[in-house]
Amino acid sequence: MEMNQYLDMFIEESKEHIQAINDNLLVLENDPANVDLINEIFRSAHTLKGMAATMGFEDMAALTHEMENVLDQARNHKLVINTDIMDVIFKCVDLLETMLYSIAGGGDGKEDVSHIVSALKAILRG
Repeated sequence: MEMNQYLDMFIEESKEHIQAINDNLLVLENDPANVDLINEIFRSAHTLKGMAATMGFEDMAALTHEMENVLDQARNHKLVINTDIMDVIFKCVDLLETMLYSIAGGGDGKEDVSHIVSALKAILRG
């Protein structure tokens, strides 16, 4: 399989995972203690992180890694999802979508994720 075919598969699967994360976040807003939903979001983020890292999209991988850390704390009852956390995670999804559309359009998908990564780390520090 050529790299181009891998890229096409990456783009399609990433779109599906980003959509799933977004859909589940919208439901989670009304039921922030729903661990099953948090687990679903975590799995999609985890898969997206692995695919992005494999394809060499480091910014996307770094962002999903930090997002995963926050979700992991929530699913292990060490963090309670609130409106502020939801806002940060929605910003993550928006940025992931921006990166993916850059990649789909032939770009490198690079974005400055430092501000949102810092926000995720701040959530973990409390």
